[in-house]
Order: sequence, then C-alpha cells, then structure tokens
Amino acid sequence: MGNSNENTGNTMSFQERYSGYSDNHIMEILKNHKDYKESAVSAAVHIAIERQLIHSEQDLMAPEFQSVTTSGVKLFPVITNPYHYKKTVGSIFRVLFIIGFIPLIFGIMKYADGKINMTIPAIVVGTVWMLLSFLLLRTKRILILMLQFIILIFTIFSIAYYLIIQEVFPKIDMVMLAIGSLISIYLILYLKELIQTKPDDL
Repeated sequence: MGNSNENTGNTMSFQERYSGYSDNHIMEILKNHKDYKESAVSAAVHIAIERQLIHSEQDLMAPEFQSVTTSGVKLFPVITNPYHYKKTVGSIFRVLFIIGFIPLIFGIMKYADGKINMTIPAIVVGTVWMLLSFLLLRTKRILILMLQFIILIFTIFSIAYYLIIQEVFPKIDMVMLAIGSLISIYLILYLKELIQTKPDDL
C-alpha cells in the first residue's frame, strides 16, 4: 500500500514537471522509456494521451517506441536518462581532475632529484590542468575542453620524447604512457560528446 502511494506521488510529481515539455520532448521520453523510471514513464504516457500523441500505453509496444539496438558496441554511448547522465559526467570530471595530480607529483619527484628545469613545467601543467577542469565543471564549455586536449597531446609527446632519449629504452614506461594517454583522450572526447548531447531534462 505504501509503495503504491509512493509511486502515485512520484507519477504526479513527474506529471507536473513534464507538463511544460514540448510534444517532441514527451515523445523522446516514450521512445527511450526503458531508460526511465516507471513513474516517469507513466507520467509521460498520461500527458501523451491527453495531448493525443498516443492512444494508450499499449502504443509503447510499437516498433517506434522500442530502443534501437546495434550489432556493435558504440564508442561513445548516448545517455538519455538524466540520472545516468549526471553520474557519468560527474565521474569523468573527477577522473580528469585527478589526472592533474600526475604532473604535480612528477614535478615534486624531479625537484627532489634536483632537476628544477623539469619541475617547473610539470607543476605549471598540473596546476593549469586542474584549473581548467574546475572551470569546465562550472561552465561546461567545449572551448575549455579543447584547451585541455591540446595540453594533453603536448604533454604526451613531451613525456614520450623524454623516455625515448633515455639510454635504456623504458618499455614498461612507454606502455603505461600509451594506456594512460588513450584513456585520457577517450574521456575528453566522450565528455565532449556528452556535453553536446545533454538531455533536455537538465
């Protein structure tokens, strides 16, 4: 009984929220209904019936309301659920912010070795990266993300050059650099995609 009342209350809450949505937005929710809570879908169905967009909830069984599945795995999965979108974007931001600690730690280590010429650039890069990450979190501007991408590419080539000129070729270090670089590049490109495909609910 309690769960029924709670679901009814949630549905009413979503109805109030969705009442200002356009017809296209309501239809998008219905087409991706598998990504939404049951109460949210019920609210969207109620509004869609009122607006004569659909005849009944049974219309959701039609092919146009079934999520399209592809044979392969998408490189950048599209997220239409606002909750999942927030969680994914938040996680990427945290990782990008943490990446800024890597050059800072590297700079401190080189300072301990007396290599000031490597300490200053590393600390500058780390500090700028973390500052840009903070600004990106606040503004969600693609320009800031592209600046980070440029810094990342420059840093990758600089570290690769430093490793290559060593007397003994550091295979493990190069492998770690390659893995870290690919992950960082992917996160930046995926975040760019997410920012550009932000759900209307947010």
